[in-house]
Amino acid sequence: MADNYSNKDYKRLGDRIRSNPKEIAEDDLMMLQTLRVSYKEPLAVIFNAIEHAAHKVDKNCICTYRVKRIESIISKLLRFPEMQINRAEDIAGCRCIMSSTEKAYELYDRLMRNQNKLPFVIKGTIHDYIKEPKESGYRSIHINAVLRDGDNRRIEIQIRGLEHHNWATLVETTDLLFQSKLKEHGKKSNADLFEFHRLLSLPPDSLTRENQYFIADTIIKYNYIERIGEVFARNYLEVRKQWNKMKLQHSHFFLVSIGSDGIPDFMGFNYFEEAEKAYFDKFINNEENRNIVLTHLEQANFTKISIAYSNYFLTFNNTIVQVLLCLSEAVIGSYRQNKVSLFNKYYQCYLEIISFWIDQQILEVSSFSNDKIANNSRLLRTEWTNSISNAINVMVHMRWKMHEKLKFDPLHIVPYFHKRRMRKQFIYKLSEKVKIPDELI
Repeated sequence: MADNYSNKDYKRLGDRIRSNPKEIAEDDLMMLQTLRVSYKEPLAVIFNAIEHAAHKVDKNCICTYRVKRIESIISKLLRFPEMQINRAEDIAGCRCIMSSTEKAYELYDRLMRNQNKLPFVIKGTIHDYIKEPKESGYRSIHINAVLRDGDNRRIEIQIRGLEHHNWATLVETTDLLFQSKLKEHGKKSNADLFEFHRLLSLPPDSLTRENQYFIADTIIKYNYIERIGEVFARNYLEVRKQWNKMKLQHSHFFLVSIGSDGIPDFMGFNYFEEAEKAYFDKFINNEENRNIVLTHLEQANFTKISIAYSNYFLTFNNTIVQVLLCLSEAVIGSYRQNKVSLFNKYYQCYLEIISFWIDQQILEVSSFSNDKIANNSRLLRTEWTNSISNAINVMVHMRWKMHEKLKFDPLHIVPYFHKRRMRKQFIYKLSEKVKIPDELI
């Protein structure tokens, strides 16, 4: 699809969409699609250069690219009345997810030092949202680039650490499951969930006791962990089964898409050219308007790709561990302050989450035992058993850390006996289904 439209054509298109966003003409939608596809060449060239530079800095980095969905472009047009659609800076973008913030800055410095050797030119303002985070807590470095050959289509380059990426993908997961639109409308869409995620973006040791109570109250109010956990659990075993069947561990490029059903679809490729062709074939024929991303990983495995793209795979997100830590801190805080009703509420929530988590671990171990493909592959078997062990270790450590601070103390005798009663009831109820390892209770 050649893009033969002028700036005036795109200005008129923006005006038409803003005047009647609920009834956009078919020709206007086709014009939007033509604009999106026109980014193919600059996006491919810039991605190749960025991916090469990123892997020189960090072997464990993950590089991706995507073109904005039509509904996302329309939403942005409505939010920014002065924006001309063909001059938007993020219609197409590359993202480098580095293993740490330090590696993110190392890549940024490398790009700035070697600008003359790159096939693109950095244009406009560089936004460092790591040093100066957005109000929401969002952290990433944003750079705009254009090809040196005169093509003025801007490609947005995002560079971020894995920790900040996990936080951002949890926001997207929340938007998907709670229909909150935090990413687009911020606190106007849902003040509780906005503040919840903002607090999660802060270093855990900077949170006050009241912050921890707010996070715990939000978890309970929205049944947050169980709601997200149910989707993660539903997808996890099914997607892992697909991954094992397709034997993708030797691929380097992955095409991942997700639709409104929340179930991901993915393909693996050894070479960028075939992956890029598949991306745009799927992109052009995307009748279901699925969200599509092309990603590159060295030494890929299921755990690595599902954690890095939890908003696509909906199987896990490391920030959930921080959510649980905040809940455990709320349990400890209410215990030490002798706030018995609060302690009962938070500790009951904690026990229910442990019960839910144990159920999921039983399902996963059973699925692992019955998966002949995984058990016949040393690589798949090792990766999966490591994943199970890591999950158990995280929960055991969290339980140990919390219960060390809930030991008998005459100053906190009332919440202590409430804890004993609730724990006894929990163990009895759960023991009817399964023998519980001592280290978990």
